[in-house]
Amino acid sequence: MRNHSRSSGFAFKEEPRTGVYSCSHVKEGAPILYVTHDREGDWQFLCGRIHDPSEGVLLCLADVVARDPSLNSLAGLHHHHRAERQSTSHPWKLIDEADERIARHIEETGWSVQLIPEGKSEAEPAFAYTIGLFHQYEHPELILFGMSLEDMHVVLNDCARLVKKGRRLRPGQKLGDILAEGYELLLREVKAPQSYKEHVGYAIAFYKGLNFPLLQVLWPDARKRFPGEPGASEISGRHQPLLP
Repeated sequence: MRNHSRSSGFAFKEEPRTGVYSCSHVKEGAPILYVTHDREGDWQFLCGRIHDPSEGVLLCLADVVARDPSLNSLAGLHHHHRAERQSTSHPWKLIDEADERIARHIEETGWSVQLIPEGKSEAEPAFAYTIGLFHQYEHPELILFGMSLEDMHVVLNDCARLVKKGRRLRPGQKLGDILAEGYELLLREVKAPQSYKEHVGYAIAFYKGLNFPLLQVLWPDARKRFPGEPGASEISGRHQPLLP
C-alpha cells in the first residue's frame, strides 16, 4: 500500500489523502497547468484545456503532488487567486481574480465596490470603498466605515449613481438624499498615503499607485452628529475612524 504520510516533500496543510478535483487529461498523464483553491477549501488541478464537466475525476492530493512537486509552491494559494503556466518549463503565474472582477464591474457599470469585513477587534471595523469613479468620471473614490456590508454597498452605489449623473461630491459637503429622511452624509478628504495603503489596496493596484483622490463618507449618530463633532456618540466614532 502506498504511504501517504506527510513528508518534507508535501507542503499542503490538508491531509495527504485529501481528494482533489481534476480532469481525465491529467489522470491520463497531461501536465497540470491550471490550479484553483475555492472558498470551501476544494482544490482543482487541471490541464488548462476545455473539456466536458463529465470528464472530471477525483484524485489523491499526495499522488498529485508526488507527480509534480512544483505544486508545493502553491500550497498557500489564496481563495481569490488562481495559478496558471504555459508549460511545465514555465513558472507559475498567480492571477488575482478579484482584480479581474473589479475591472469587469468598472467596464460594465462604471465603478466597483470593494467590501472588507470587520477584523477581530473594535479597532478594525468593516468598511467599503469604490474603485473606478476617478477612472470613469474624474471624481474622487469614496470610502465608508462602520455599517453592515450590505448597507455600505447600497450607500456607496447610491453615491456612485449620483456621480454618474454628473453630481460632484466635495469635501465638507453634506448629502441629504441617500439615508433616511432628515439624516445626511458628510464628505471629508483623505490625504495621508498611509491611509491609502492600509485601506484601499485594490484601488492602488487598479490605478498602479496613489494618484487618485479619496473622500471619506461619514454617517451621523441618532442626534445627527458626526464623528469628531462635540457631543457625537462614542460608538459612532469607534465605528468610523477619521482617516488623515
